[in-house]
Amino acid sequence: MARIQGRFPGREAVDNLLAFLKWMMLALVCGLVIGLAGTAFHFCLDFAQRARQTYPWLIWLLPLGGVLITALYRWGGIQNDRGTNFVLIAVRANEKLSFKTAPLIFVSTFFTHLLGGSAGREGAALQLGGSLAAKLGRLLHLDEKDARILTMCGMSAAFSALFGTPVTSAIFSMEVISVGVMYYSAIVPCVLSAIVGNQVAALFGVQPVSFALAGVPELSAPGLARVILLGVLCAVLSILFCVCMHQSAALYKRLIPNKFLCAAVGGLLVALLTLAVGSRDYNGAGMEVIARAVAGQARPEAFALKLLFTALTLGAGFKGGEIVPAFFTGATFGNVMGKLLGLSPSFGAGLGLVALFCGVTNCPISSLMLSVELFGARGFPLFALVVAVSFMLSGYYGLYSEQKIIYSKFKPEFIDKKAE
Repeated sequence: MARIQGRFPGREAVDNLLAFLKWMMLALVCGLVIGLAGTAFHFCLDFAQRARQTYPWLIWLLPLGGVLITALYRWGGIQNDRGTNFVLIAVRANEKLSFKTAPLIFVSTFFTHLLGGSAGREGAALQLGGSLAAKLGRLLHLDEKDARILTMCGMSAAFSALFGTPVTSAIFSMEVISVGVMYYSAIVPCVLSAIVGNQVAALFGVQPVSFALAGVPELSAPGLARVILLGVLCAVLSILFCVCMHQSAALYKRLIPNKFLCAAVGGLLVALLTLAVGSRDYNGAGMEVIARAVAGQARPEAFALKLLFTALTLGAGFKGGEIVPAFFTGATFGNVMGKLLGLSPSFGAGLGLVALFCGVTNCPISSLMLSVELFGARGFPLFALVVAVSFMLSGYYGLYSEQKIIYSKFKPEFIDKKAE
């Protein structure tokens, strides 16, 4: 009887089928469980936003909120929280991701948004989904390699439940860990988990994030030149964004070593800056400002103020994430610069949002999927161009210091270095 490398014909196909069925079941369970958690998180953050808008005086409780968040992490035994970096390490090196991360990031992000800190929600979603999935993997006694895939499934499901972008969520979870090497073994479970998480959220009435672009140009030499120039500017801004996020935390630590005092001072600075600016646009995530920018309206200083507010908030120890603030910064910057370059402000905002996301995460494929899920397929070649330019010229900077850059952006060369 014919044999293939000592195995009976069809045995490998049977093993593959069993692996496929196993991951279909695990992804389904993961998507359901974490989709529910992500949906609850979405409603809590929506409540926090409404309460903050109804009671503007809550901003003056931000210093107390910072102290409370610091105390919660200390009581939880997490002295040196590294945020989303913990999730990246858990996938790449199989380090244990504590289940306590889930309730801590849930509660602390809620307080950050309720009291007016400038932060996103995607970093919290990645940590929430990753830690819940890691716990599920331990309960199911999965081996080391399977546990890593399930953690990525959890990241995909939570991100998708919050944003309604299942394809971006799945690809991002596989792409962000090690730039240049995709975890293709996770593609089926991550995609299914993301779709299920998204559908769970939809059943509870959570609407996906999407925008309508205006003024999408036809392909032309002047148009390509304008898009390339905007991509160059967004790459520079993405470097500045990453440096500010990292250096703000380092500066706080150097000037105010006591974490409780640091959080209180950071909260007070954000409250005073809000008073000085005279606008609440820069508190919370700022999705309303993003929508206005894509509709064609943005203040010229908005991108710089959001960057400052976010650095002051997250550097002091408040929780949330940097990606939605990066959306805000990119959309408002793209709106203003697009207008100056001769592009539609609306289309410039869309380009800026996607380009800055790519520059700070080093995830070009996820960025392309994001452009389609947020804006549709119109102008896709131009989005591809601005993403490519931003990815290359942003160098090796990134939001996540534990992200690995496997291959050079400038030549076919293996470099295996961490993001700066």
